Amino acid sequence: MSQFTAIVKKECKDNLRDRRALFSSLSPAIFAPIFLVGLITFMLEQIQGDSEDPTEFSVIGSSYAPGLIDFLASQNTAIKKIDSTSSAKELVRSGNEKVILVIKENYSHRFRSGQQNTVKIVYEGGTISDTLKHVSILRGLINQYSSRTGLLRLQLRGVDPAIISPIRVTDLDVASPAAKALSIIMYLPYLIIVTIFIGGLPLAIDTTAGEKERGTLEPLLAQPISRSTLLYAKMAAISLFSGLSLLLLIILLYFLIPLIPFAELGLDLEIHPFQYLLMFIICIPIILFSSALLTVVGSFTKTFKEAQTYLSFMIVLPTLPIIIAQLLNAETSLLIMPVPSLAQSTLITDIIEQGRLDWMQTAVSIVTTTLYAWLLARLAIFLYSREQIVN
Repeated sequence: MSQFTAIVKKECKDNLRDRRALFSSLSPAIFAPIFLVGLITFMLEQIQGDSEDPTEFSVIGSSYAPGLIDFLASQNTAIKKIDSTSSAKELVRSGNEKVILVIKENYSHRFRSGQQNTVKIVYEGGTISDTLKHVSILRGLINQYSSRTGLLRLQLRGVDPAIISPIRVTDLDVASPAAKALSIIMYLPYLIIVTIFIGGLPLAIDTTAGEKERGTLEPLLAQPISRSTLLYAKMAAISLFSGLSLLLLIILLYFLIPLIPFAELGLDLEIHPFQYLLMFIICIPIILFSSALLTVVGSFTKTFKEAQTYLSFMIVLPTLPIIIAQLLNAETSLLIMPVPSLAQSTLITDIIEQGRLDWMQTAVSIVTTTLYAWLLARLAIFLYSREQIVN
């Protein structure tokens, strides 16, 4: 046990002395949540805007529909009437206008004769701005005016307006506020898994290819230390830095997530300290798995640069099941619990949405992922037991 502890201390001290490696290990845990929360907050503010701000849009052909324009002007709107020879599409594409309501010349004639009219809203929806909010409000106001006009026409003809609406639909959204809020931060489980792998990456490279390149691996293997003790100690050190990165990430998320303006969207997301503790606990097996996987892959490399290439790819590989599951909208079940990273990702989602876990699924996830980590560790010990490992 003293040999094990000595190797762990040695690897940790070496990694702490290398400031660039330490920064590479911890920087994702520091900057990724700041960037994620900042970007989400910015997007929500751009899309949502101030609820008291008027709805801004321009109108081409406003003189053809005075009744509609008067109604829109009375609904907290800022209307800009334009008379341009350029098409509405060109004005929007050029950036001169954001939203344009186009009214055709024959609107008045068709309106008086009781025929249906078509108005066009021209906008560019591919940018992060409040354009979509203005378009949505404008469309709702026009539909409101249309419905009111239609009901008045029926009443003038002595027809009960309810006759055109024999069925009324009401909505009941059973999704919890936390589930709706989670859809905004859907990449949070992905971020946690990536942080775990990146946290141990610099040390994994240094303890495998780094020692080969410096020529220190062969003297180390010649010491009276069993290969299993040596490898378990190296993987323990890698796990410590992965766990430190995860702990730092969780602490920052605890303080940063409340800054996202969920309340303005009518949503609620409150993650308690106990939930963060559960996230950390269920991620311990994937921490062990990542350290063993990085050690195995690093054993096949000969230079520091080669290890960076291979191990960087290994960070992407465990996240592929998460991406596929999100695309397929896979639900949490026992079938996916034996899949490392995917199991932890879905369990984290359950913790945020429900505040609790299915202990059977959790047990299967912990046992299977830990088993994979042990098998990879045994494979690493076997690889380091060969003479070719120093070549």
